[in-house]
Amino acid sequence: MKSDIKLCVTENLKGHLDPYMGAKGFTRGSNSLFYKRKIGDAAQKLDLRLEVHPKDQPTASAALYPFMQIDIPTVDDVLQDMIGDDLGLLEGVTAGVTRQPIGFTSAKADPGRWYIYQRDSVEEIVREARAFIERWTMPVLDNYASPEQVVAADEEGDERLARDRAQTMRIVAAALVIGRKDYAREVLEKRLGAPGARRRFQRVFEYVERYR
Repeated sequence: MKSDIKLCVTENLKGHLDPYMGAKGFTRGSNSLFYKRKIGDAAQKLDLRLEVHPKDQPTASAALYPFMQIDIPTVDDVLQDMIGDDLGLLEGVTAGVTRQPIGFTSAKADPGRWYIYQRDSVEEIVREARAFIERWTMPVLDNYASPEQVVAADEEGDERLARDRAQTMRIVAAALVIGRKDYAREVLEKRLGAPGARRRFQRVFEYVERYR
């Protein structure tokens, strides 16, 4: 079932999403639902996930539920050094790499999730996904590709990005990379300064104080 749906989706990607994504610098393998590109300091990924018989809509054959991920090596290296072997500090939807459903990029205006009932509905679904990505997701990706942009998005209170604790630490790491240690401290105190959270993230507080 999933392989048949995937084949139908990939066939429709060729004519309806690949041209747009290619113009934006993304590539996709011929049988893949995965787009990727390098831009600025970042490696960006768009994963067109398929869920067979989704629990929230059991009459559907599948749901197309795309996720995005943004890797920024200069930031990610500091983040990894910051948490050491305590990987539990990165629990959450983003995993510290701004991984999230693309629905977040619409600031709750649209869930970014499409249900497939029949094969002949896939073409229209791919068209709708392309329109969503162009309107909501690509503007985020185009402007979230460096440590400076990570910090700027946080300062502006950008609601198109998930705000879990792992993402908070990524913002802290980005601030350290660009020499804004005071902002790193400010973010930690504001979001993880409560006694319980401070104890859990003590190594992060200490790391910031030691950093260069």
